[in-house]
Amino acid sequence: MVKSIQSLDRGLSVLEQLSEAGALSLAELAKQTDLPKATLLRLLKTMGERGWVHRRLNDGKYLATERQRREEPESHNAVDYGRSAGPEMVRLSRATGLPCDLTLLVATGTLEVVESTRQKQANGVDPMVVGFRPSLIFSSPGRAILSALSRQDRQHHLAHILRMDSPAERFALTSGHLDHELNETRARGYAVRASGYWPDSSDYGEEPMDIALPLFGKNGLAGSLSLVWPLNKAGHEEMAKRHLQYLKSSAQIISG
Repeated sequence: MVKSIQSLDRGLSVLEQLSEAGALSLAELAKQTDLPKATLLRLLKTMGERGWVHRRLNDGKYLATERQRREEPESHNAVDYGRSAGPEMVRLSRATGLPCDLTLLVATGTLEVVESTRQKQANGVDPMVVGFRPSLIFSSPGRAILSALSRQDRQHHLAHILRMDSPAERFALTSGHLDHELNETRARGYAVRASGYWPDSSDYGEEPMDIALPLFGKNGLAGSLSLVWPLNKAGHEEMAKRHLQYLKSSAQIISG
């Protein structure tokens, strides 16, 4: 009688949990699989080296990659894009001394932060950003993306915004304010957030400011890469003067 391989069975169990539940911490995986953390770490390291599992920079949680989760194309794109962008994001943060965020278009009119190098620190910005869905209209990633889209594709995404119950976003669209800001973004060479946007998003962290550039993938515009810092530290003009070239270089490398 042929015996099953226990270690393989354990690894497949871990993949099943990640595929079904999404991002999980080591403690959550240990609870759901009844496996010791030491065993899990060995399994996760092996599967990570083979490209089946990715550990996020921002919160250290584990996700199944596209190789495992083919039934959800948008999620797979987000996980794999974050996985491939991670090393360059780390290099960008080391070069500038600033955290950076990777934000992707995950659906029509919808953005999601899928990776970040933010860490909790005194007088810093909120580190718990992965999974947040910023405004396409008021956030710097949204404005970077909208400024790079063709007119037809931009209208496709903005039509979704007009159907949502957001008076402020509808006014920005119908008043011409957004068109003005996108023209400013193109002339400036990078996007910034709307004044006062997201100042009280959590109980932790200073009010943020950021500069953002669009990112591209094999299917066209994919999302945005942004550098983030506390607004009280410096304005966007000063930070762009110091770090825009680093941001441009990393955006080009990640875009491929």
